[in-house]
Amino acid sequence: MSILFQLTGVVIAILGVAYIAKPRQIYHFGLDFLRDPQSEPSEPSDIIIWLYRFIGVCLVIIGVSYIS
Repeated sequence: MSILFQLTGVVIAILGVAYIAKPRQIYHFGLDFLRDPQSEPSEPSDIIIWLYRFIGVCLVIIGVSYIS
């Protein structure tokens, strides 16, 4: 069970790093299924980008706490 928790922590931490490093790509990837296919892609606002980075930091903290 301990190995499973550590693996889960690593996956969560990697996901958090992705949210911190590439928030625009995560934004576009996550909302594609909700968009109308004929509409033009929208750019996220600065608040959304910082919200995604905050989520990433939280995920990294949670992932590191699972590992240790």
